[in-house]
Parts: sequence; structure tokens; C-alpha cells
Amino acid sequence: MTEVEISGTGKGTRTRSRNGALALLCIAQLMLMIDFSVVNLALPDIESSLTITTNASLWTVTVYAVAFGGLLPLGGRLADLVGRRRMFVLGLTVFGVASLIGGVAQGFPLLLVMRAAQGAAAALIAPALLSLITTSFPDPVFRQRALGWFGSATASGFSIGVILGGLLTELVSWRAVLLINVPFVAIVAPLALVLLTESGVVPKPRRYDIPGAVLATLGSGALLLGISEAGAIGWDPVKTGLPLILGAVLSTCFILVERRSVAPLVPLRIFRIRSVSAVNTVVLFVTGIMGALTLLLSLLFQNVRLNGPIDAGVSVLPLGIVTAVVSQFTPRLAAAFTARRVLITGIAVFAVGLVILGTADANSGYGYVVVGMVICGLGFGPFFVTAAMTATADVPDADQGLAGGLINTATQIGTALGIAFLVSLADHHTVKQGAHATPGSIADGISLAMLTAAAALAAVAVFALATIKRHKALR
Repeated sequence: MTEVEISGTGKGTRTRSRNGALALLCIAQLMLMIDFSVVNLALPDIESSLTITTNASLWTVTVYAVAFGGLLPLGGRLADLVGRRRMFVLGLTVFGVASLIGGVAQGFPLLLVMRAAQGAAAALIAPALLSLITTSFPDPVFRQRALGWFGSATASGFSIGVILGGLLTELVSWRAVLLINVPFVAIVAPLALVLLTESGVVPKPRRYDIPGAVLATLGSGALLLGISEAGAIGWDPVKTGLPLILGAVLSTCFILVERRSVAPLVPLRIFRIRSVSAVNTVVLFVTGIMGALTLLLSLLFQNVRLNGPIDAGVSVLPLGIVTAVVSQFTPRLAAAFTARRVLITGIAVFAVGLVILGTADANSGYGYVVVGMVICGLGFGPFFVTAAMTATADVPDADQGLAGGLINTATQIGTALGIAFLVSLADHHTVKQGAHATPGSIADGISLAMLTAAAALAAVAVFALATIKRHKALR
């Protein structure tokens, strides 16, 4: 591991250097998480401005998620082979250019292409970013504190994105939700060249697994497309079934190719590391439920409590604030009680919060909902940080980019699955109540989804208890 350092050799210089590097990485993570949600509230304005249908506008969200999730395995491996700082800066640059062109696009096809380019760039940034955190700070105490800040940036970014999307759309234009990325990139990319040192470069000649890269990208992308469409339109033999079948076939082919490849894109040996396979499985479900929770809460405030988009975003803010704050204390909790215990306890606490939210109805006061959101945040914050710690603890430095790509892939696919299943469950229950949905029937559907998610988390906690081992390095 190498110390992140700029000019000078004194301890004060090293401290300022690593703090500056950490701040830079967290700002980049904040930008990525804001972009997960900032476009959602701008969709109606995009529809009217570019004269497109609601179904068409949803593709601005879907194509970003598919490109991001589909290219993550490749992005993670490139970070290990070509260089993590290099991929980080390249990804930022492409992200900024795509945001600029998309923000001034006069037609929907160009906007869609630029949203795909944003997703592809994010697939380069995310794994490089996490692997820079896990490999660039040799001090284990500081590294765990860095993961705490990483968790805070992740949690607060989504909440900020919901509010920022509403504000920018209402006060400026939908174009501002894309153009806001440009000054971020203009500041962060040059500073990355100064504050970060290169790591993860494999000496030439390098071997690239082209067949594996193609199969991984197309397979992951097809799965995400099918899952996303299932969440948006429900089951359809062509629009959802075909991509899912294609994704399963391509993913199977990918595994067969990787077993025979001399230099595989994803060395299957990494899944023999118990913490990697177990934690990524847990991440798939828990982050998926969190992704669905934020959308269900948005539906609760807008369709049941009849709040406007900005008010709804502000109403969900306690969840993000609590998650961000408690993430800061997670490294201390992990040091005192072990990361494994904190991770499993976090899942259990998250489940309790969902039970409280699941027992709320259309007449429940906002305070009752806030209690549920606070408890969910108290559970998810520690879970997310310790999951990142545990999933990378046993991975060699040479594979840290790959490990970061796997965590992000699990998060992307999990979020798509969680939204597709839980939101569809809520909608189906609401429809069964009658032809005309009422605030009460919508609230009942949301409650059913919350309670189902709580039950799923209870099962995940048992699985985590049985499969995730203790790590002496994380005590």
C-alpha cells in the first residue's frame, strides 16, 4: 500500500494530504449518489420540454442504471490493471462531458445517449474510488474512518439528490440537474491528479479478457434491463422475460469462459473468499430493500399525504441524515464490537424500522413515520460501512478494484430487484382493493411491502450470522 502524499515529507503534510485525498474521493462519491436520484423529479419537465411520453422519459433513468451496472465488472478490473487514479480521472472526465452535452441536448435521442455515457463513466469511477480508499491509506484506523466518511457521502448524496432535483427543476430547468455535475468535475478531476497517487497498475504486457468483458457487460446489462422493466411495467414475455433469459444465458456463458481464461476479467477464485461471496449476497438484498424504501417513502408522502415533490424530498431527509451521521461512528463500533456483529445488528435494526413503517397507515402522524425512518437509518448506516470493510478485508491489493466493482454490481442489481419486487407488490395490493386507488389503499399496499421487506431482512440476518466470519483485522 502507498501513502497518498503531495510535496513535503513532514507528518503534518502527510496528514493534510490524506485528508485532502479523502475529501476529494467523498465529493466524487457524493456526486455519483446525487445522480442516482436527481433526475427522477425532473422527468415531468423532460417530457414536456422534449415532447415525449412518460414511458419514454423513464428510459433516462433505466439506461443510466443499465450502463452503470453492466460495465461495473469491467470498470473494476480496469482499475486493477490500468491504474485506479487513471480510471477515476478518465471516468470523471467522461461523466462531465456527458453531463454537459446532455444538459444542452435539444432532442431526446442525444439525451438518452449521454445518460448511457454517464452510466458508463460511473462504472469506471465507482470501483476505482472504493479501491483507492481501501488501498491508499496504510493506517488501518484512518482507513476505517475513511470508509465511515464514504458511507456518509453515499447516504447523504441520495437524499440531497431528491431535494436538489426538485429545487433545480422548479427554480431553473431540468437541464440544471445534469449541468450541475460540470463544476464538480472541473474541480475534482484536476485535484485528483495532484492529491492521489497511482496504484493498481499491472506491468506490461497486460492480458485483457475481451470475451469475458463482452459477456459480463451484456449479461449484467440484460439482467438489469429486464429487472428494471419488470419494476416499471410488470411482467411481459418480451419486454421483461426476453432480457432476463438473455441475461441468464450470457451470465452462464461468462462463467464458462472465465473458468478457461488465462487472464479472466473476474477471477472466480475471488468468490472462494468467503467474506466476498457472503457479504456481496447480503449487500444484494439489504441495499435492494433500501433502494425500494426510498421510493416507497416518496410514494407515501406524495400519493398518500399529497405532498409536492420538494416537500416529499424534505420529508424523507431524516432517513439520509441519520444514516450519514451514524456512518461516522461505525468504525468505532466495529473496533469495539467487531465488524461482523455491527453488520448483523445493523440488519436487525433496519428490520425493526421497517416494521414500524409497515404499521403506519394513512392517518398516522408524521412523527410516527420519522421514528421508523430514524431506526432504519440507525441500522443501514452501520451495515453499509461494515459491509464495505468486510467485503474487502481478505482481498489482495491487486484485486481491490475488482472487489469494489463486485460490491457496486451487487448494489445495482439489488436495487433494481428491490424496487421491481416491493414496489410491484405495493401496487398489486392497491389494485386489488378496487378500481380507484385511495390514499388508504395505497398506504395499505406500502405497508405490506414494508413488512415483507422486514421479514426478508430477518432471513438475511440469519444468513449473515451463519456465513460471515469474524475478522481479526477489523476488531
